[in-house]
Amino acid sequence: MEKEIKRIRDEFITFIKSFGIIGVAIGIVMGQAVAKVINVIVEGLVMPIIGLLLPGDKWQEAVLPLGRVAIKIGLIIAALIDFFAVSLVVFFTVRYVFKIYPETVKKEA
Repeated sequence: MEKEIKRIRDEFITFIKSFGIIGVAIGIVMGQAVAKVINVIVEGLVMPIIGLLLPGDKWQEAVLPLGRVAIKIGLIIAALIDFFAVSLVVFFTVRYVFKIYPETVKKEA
């Protein structure tokens, strides 16, 4: 039984080393942390500025009635604005990082 446990443990360690599981896990955790920062920038800075440009504060509740159904067009527009705001923040962040560390771009290319 002890040999079986040792074999499974060694097999598991080999699996972790050969597939770079630790690196993937670190990448996922770092990605989540960066996503939180970007979401805070979008929600705390970008969306209030956009809110100043849009009429009223209930535009997200707008619906487009089509017969027996009502399409929640306000939610769709809000999701698109949020997507573009997040995309712009990511773009400018990456652009800034590559401007500071241009050797990173050269090494990857």
